[in-house]
Amino acid sequence: MGPVASHQYCGLPTELSNFQGYFECDDAVKVGRPSSIEDVQALVSAFPHVKASGVGHSWWRQQFCAGNTSDSINIVMTELKPTLDFMAAPADPKQWTSQPVPPSFPIQVDEDKQTVTVAAGVTQRALLDYLSEYRYWKQPAGWTLGAFAWFLDQTIGGAVATASHGSSMRYGTLSAQLRGLKMVLANGSLVEFTPEKNPHLFRAAGVGVGRLGVTTEITLKIKPQLPVTRSLLQPSFRDFATAIKTVQDAYTAAKKAGDTEAMKRALFQVDETQAFWAVPTASVQVTSYSHPEKDPSFVVLNISPAGEPLVQGMNGPGDDVVAQVEKAPVPPNPRMAAAGSTRFWSNMYVQALRPKVAPGTFESRRAFLSMSDSETATTAGFAPYDQYEVAIPLERAGTCLMEVGNEIYNPARPLYDGFRTPLLLRFTTKEDLYLSPASDGPLMWINMEDYISRSSGRPNDLFQRTVQLFRQRCGARLHWGKAGWPQHAKCFQGAQEYPNTWCSFGCAVQELDPAGKFASEWDGWRWQATRGGQPVPFSSCCTASGFSTQCKCAPRSDCSAA
Repeated sequence: MGPVASHQYCGLPTELSNFQGYFECDDAVKVGRPSSIEDVQALVSAFPHVKASGVGHSWWRQQFCAGNTSDSINIVMTELKPTLDFMAAPADPKQWTSQPVPPSFPIQVDEDKQTVTVAAGVTQRALLDYLSEYRYWKQPAGWTLGAFAWFLDQTIGGAVATASHGSSMRYGTLSAQLRGLKMVLANGSLVEFTPEKNPHLFRAAGVGVGRLGVTTEITLKIKPQLPVTRSLLQPSFRDFATAIKTVQDAYTAAKKAGDTEAMKRALFQVDETQAFWAVPTASVQVTSYSHPEKDPSFVVLNISPAGEPLVQGMNGPGDDVVAQVEKAPVPPNPRMAAAGSTRFWSNMYVQALRPKVAPGTFESRRAFLSMSDSETATTAGFAPYDQYEVAIPLERAGTCLMEVGNEIYNPARPLYDGFRTPLLLRFTTKEDLYLSPASDGPLMWINMEDYISRSSGRPNDLFQRTVQLFRQRCGARLHWGKAGWPQHAKCFQGAQEYPNTWCSFGCAVQELDPAGKFASEWDGWRWQATRGGQPVPFSSCCTASGFSTQCKCAPRSDCSAA
């Protein structure tokens, strides 16, 4: 939602950090600049600690950095030659009317199967723009993804790896739209995962968080572009929270009754809904959408990887290992942290959003909300910020908003002074991927940004208290690529936060990366198991289809949950 820095797709990589120059990796960590898949394989084989990097869209150093020693390397996937060439000079699909698409080109569209195979280092924006212009053959209006994110300038590989998302009760996150992917494993081999060939490993790789290998290309489901009508409501926060509580109650009642159609009708009320919550003024801008194919039957209750026929991913279109080059971070902006400026900044951002949320009928690519490249460029370097996102079970969503709202607007100790930009709320359905925050059911996502701490030089306690409330009161999971892990998930207990899927992901790690080449600096990749109440070697509980039902996924014993 907020200001972001522009990205360069050529030249020497800078230090390994998020795009505003914070959370820097240790200076000893190397940067790998492969120009081919073979180079990627060679680099993975040569180093004991490896992590894939895109454009550095991360606020979590411990997960972003391969390690903290000179035998650690972050491999920059944006510099493979086909990707670099395309990002430097995006191609118009029209050129393929007079010549075949070269097999090395980093975006391959299959209109018959309605899929696109794309190199992992291509950004989401570049992919969407290319698809929308792919209109010279079977779809005069072009193609698009079923749902896409607000911030489009992260690589598609990173977006899928962290379950980045838009707002859809049919298409779910970008990971749920995945139909296959290729990955370089710890031994340097290039493998392909599809739900038909290897459903267990696909469920792990679909939200792999970089823990299983280096993703080189991704195959996604696409859909024809069509006219979409956007509507706008502007309720108070209390009215909005009440509306979400109504959806929550309808959904939970239908689920308890086993009434599938009633569950769909409930979820339909928030399908493709996006809302901007201006916290200081307790106002909300809610966008909803209508189009010819949309009615309650459009909603799905669970996106299963084996739910429809899939296609195999196609192949993607001298290694350089260099030291990091220092780059100054975005400087503080004292105006953002100034006392008494809360409503000023909130109102300014609300006004800036008005053209984006205005009602009207547009092609899909324009109708659904995302940050434009001009907005990205205009706000680059404006002020440093940390972005957080929490994923709240829909079965608690309305209650959560009401309870947290009571704390935010408590006259005795209001929390709203900790916010500058509106919170972005979206909704997705359940999906069968082990580390998807939606693995247990539909979600309400809340994206929020701390603009105060880095410009003031002191903790933003009001903001952090709000994040804590979402975690403690609402059972919120954290987004895998954003901030909050060091403060709000200390001694991460995966067996408790992902009780039904954490150990199946651990079994995929046991099979693909038992030595921990892709473990990064984070200490949360821990798995333990018991059988009959007694501790057993974790590997003894792993089967070809995941974690054995004869075992229990046990919490970490080296520290208590936090």
